[in-house]
Amino acid sequence: MKFTIFKRLVVSYMVIMLFVVLLAGYMTINVNHINNLTHSIAFVSTTTIGLVERILDSILSQVGFEKKYFISKDKDFLQKFMEIQEYVIEDLSRLQEAVDNTSEKKQLCVEARQLYEHYAFLFNRESDLFTSGRSYPMKQYQEEREGVLGDINQRLRKIIDVARYEREQMIEESVKTSFRVVKVVIITSGSAIILGILISFFTTRGINRAILLLQEKTDTIAKGRFEKVPDIASPPEIKALADDFNIMCDRLRELDQMKIDFISHVSHDLRTPLTAIREASSMLLEGTYASSPEKQHELLAITKEECERLIDSVNKILDLSRMEARMMDYHFTKCNLAPVVQRGVLKVAPIALSKNVSLELNPPPDIPPVNIDEERIFQVVQNLIGNALKFTREGDSIVISISLLDNKRDFVVVSVSDTGCGIHKDHLGLIFDKFRRIDSGIETDRGTGLGLSISKHIITAHGGKIWAESELGKGSTFSFTLPVLL
Repeated sequence: MKFTIFKRLVVSYMVIMLFVVLLAGYMTINVNHINNLTHSIAFVSTTTIGLVERILDSILSQVGFEKKYFISKDKDFLQKFMEIQEYVIEDLSRLQEAVDNTSEKKQLCVEARQLYEHYAFLFNRESDLFTSGRSYPMKQYQEEREGVLGDINQRLRKIIDVARYEREQMIEESVKTSFRVVKVVIITSGSAIILGILISFFTTRGINRAILLLQEKTDTIAKGRFEKVPDIASPPEIKALADDFNIMCDRLRELDQMKIDFISHVSHDLRTPLTAIREASSMLLEGTYASSPEKQHELLAITKEECERLIDSVNKILDLSRMEARMMDYHFTKCNLAPVVQRGVLKVAPIALSKNVSLELNPPPDIPPVNIDEERIFQVVQNLIGNALKFTREGDSIVISISLLDNKRDFVVVSVSDTGCGIHKDHLGLIFDKFRRIDSGIETDRGTGLGLSISKHIITAHGGKIWAESELGKGSTFSFTLPVLL
């Protein structure tokens, strides 16, 4: 998977957001736990201690009314005793509801209530004996009640101690939880910040290094050195930009070479004819061969030939410029391709004859008609055969053939094969560039470097393709296709 800048940023932010979500969840759980502890401290423990203290105060008041009643026999004291008993029983019930069912306090509450009920039973039994006037062991009853009251006090005090201990434990746990939450928040926040800084650093570093390298190579290109960007570890977007930069660098190098070739073309194909015309004109004006009409005629013939050569070069440059601007006019007509090819062969036949090179045109089969500009296709055929003649040795032959492409009736293919020196495979993709001349290693007439480029534009405008196949030392075959008129 290509880890693009967008994906890097998305994953980075998702990781940071995951940190934040986990931190928020952790904090929510712990804050809820702290709230529960606070509730237990504020309501459960405090309520339990308050109820126990009130029960103890009530029992203490009740003991006072008990003693007053047995001393004075005043029923008002008995009535107060009974009222307080109702309050105590009610508070004991509340206390049992307030404490946890599984805690030690629950058992102490149950025991305290049982003891208090036993205390009330002893009081009621002694009160009945005391009211009836019968004799009874008062001291024994008093000692037994005091023992029961002591047990009640012990258990209620124990409940207070347990409640206070639990409250201190909850307070301590709440403090530890709060400290832990603060610690986790600090660590998580610090980790998120460090992670964000690291992500930003590595992302920015990967982009910045590539951009700086591209900037450096751009400055190098501006100085005329077309150096490619080396492979660097970078996001796919930057990698694609570097690849496009290298393609641009190759194209600029080609354009620079094309500029050199153009200057060479101008200096040779334009300057040489102009120099010849100037020298011939000067000699005619100076009357160098005034007494020899044959020499003057020869100078005029040279001047005319060089003028035609100059006009031909300029026309090729103008034609190529119009073709590149898609302003070239084509006059398409329905015709048979074979006569056009034959005319091209006949045009260059004298040159082939002078070089002792035979031209072979294979009799074409039944070829469907095509819609072409005859003059432009004639120009292509002439260019291809002319190039083949330059690289074909004396005594060899050039074969021109016309056939259907892969036995299909959609395209007609014309091929020109020679037995020359051949073209290196690395140069096959360059020979159709303008002003491009490939060094073949043998001496040939220097051309303009525009013929194949013009031929490619013409064939492309006709909806066909042109290509070359070659093997060093064995010759080359140039072919082009034209769509059949259906």
